[in-house]
Amino acid sequence: MKRKNIILAILPIILAIFAMQSCTKKDNTTFTTYAAFTTPTVVAPANAALLKLGTVTTVDLKWACTNADSDAPLADVYFGTAAVPVLYKANVGALLLNVPVVQGLTYYWHVTMKDAHGVMTYSPTWSFTVFEPIGIFVGSYLVDEPAEAWTYTVNTTKASPTTLSMDLYWASWAATFTLDFTANTYTMAKTNFGGGYEGQESGTITPASGKMVGTYTIWQNSKVIETGTHTYTRK
Repeated sequence: MKRKNIILAILPIILAIFAMQSCTKKDNTTFTTYAAFTTPTVVAPANAALLKLGTVTTVDLKWACTNADSDAPLADVYFGTAAVPVLYKANVGALLLNVPVVQGLTYYWHVTMKDAHGVMTYSPTWSFTVFEPIGIFVGSYLVDEPAEAWTYTVNTTKASPTTLSMDLYWASWAATFTLDFTANTYTMAKTNFGGGYEGQESGTITPASGKMVGTYTIWQNSKVIETGTHTYTRK
């Protein structure tokens, strides 16, 4: 029993010695801090921009970010027409990427920057829309026709990048308008509507509003039965 008491008395002293050694032991572990890329910001196209590209079919995506360690740029670029774009190109070694686009579509994109040690920095998702000149002329129109002293509604749809399909032309027929965005004019070639009726029309367009104003001629059995002016105003 006495021996057991001696051991119990010595045990706290031994534990105290180990604790002191633990507190005085030097920790030689060192840590290295790496600087990740800053959060990328959009340069071009501006977020939610409307781009008027003419005949150009590509766009340069540009973004900006920095790295305190002077790491070379390395990015995964996500791009497409889906609101959540998929990976378009991995390991882009620049802050720029040229991508193909189509008029009339909205595109979404974002980038993930990767530093030399694999640390990633994520941008928000940006978007832009490629302006399509004919797009403003697609929809519902109120037609003013003074020769008949009345107005009526027609609807237009895109047939091609430069042509419109119109229902209820002269309140009855389907017609095709060809638009010239250089001269800002439109034409409807002489068209056979059946039943001995033919029609032809030409005029001017206003791309900013979609308005069209032109003169027309209607024939029946090769005889002119009406001429007049049409004013098309978007509803």
